[in-house]
Amino acid sequence: MEKDTKKLFQITEAAHACGLSRSTLMRLEEKGLLTPAYIAPESGRRYYDNYNIARILQIEKFKAMRLDTEEITTYFTHGGEAAELLTVLENRLHDLQRSVEEMRLRAMEPPSISVQLMRLPAVTCCMRWCVGLTTQDRYHDMYDFYSACVRKGYVLSDEPLFAIYDRQDYLDGVIGDTPYPYAVCVPVRPEKAPADAVTLPECRVLSVLYRGDYAGVDEAWLTLGREVKARGLKPAGLPRILGIVAAYTGREIDTQRYCSRLVLPVEE
Repeated sequence: MEKDTKKLFQITEAAHACGLSRSTLMRLEEKGLLTPAYIAPESGRRYYDNYNIARILQIEKFKAMRLDTEEITTYFTHGGEAAELLTVLENRLHDLQRSVEEMRLRAMEPPSISVQLMRLPAVTCCMRWCVGLTTQDRYHDMYDFYSACVRKGYVLSDEPLFAIYDRQDYLDGVIGDTPYPYAVCVPVRPEKAPADAVTLPECRVLSVLYRGDYAGVDEAWLTLGREVKARGLKPAGLPRILGIVAAYTGREIDTQRYCSRLVLPVEE
């Protein structure tokens, strides 16, 4: 039985009302996101009602939020339950806020040092322990290990490379001249991490953010040591340096714009 189509809209009308093309509506149908109110059996001509129009606009809004087909489908098949989509968007907002903060750090004018208590998020990484003293030692060790991780087929994260230092001289207000152990760490994606990867949990840290070339990094270490004592904090782990902007992030980058974060885990 053929349906009365006088109160329905043809595909051109529906597409125009939504500011889309006919092909876009067809793709939504192919993806299972849209079902026309009526399809003429002989001609295959598609007709849409008000509910279709409103649904198309909702789908486009969700797509603008960067929700994928599966997430949008789940929303409709679960009767409009939005808790799962909210979680997705909140996670993306958190990632965006971290991105904004990183760009703020990159925009700081060198040289500069700032200190704060903060929470360092959990990170999954592969690590290799080495022994050395100079920045050049650490750079070569990190470069070699980074290359090794790529050759092994590890899926890398976009978190900054970092090193963990087994040293305490800075807590006594000195920078020693004896080589010490340190681990070079390459962050990897947790869901695809190799068996030998390590996950360092979220922790409270005292952070010293240093902007400038590596010539001033010793002063950043001494600042970290002074602040630990001045604030009456108790270390709860080994210190790390995160290379937010460093030699590995681009040959073109001015060394004065390097940005390093020294962090020391401290008791809650």
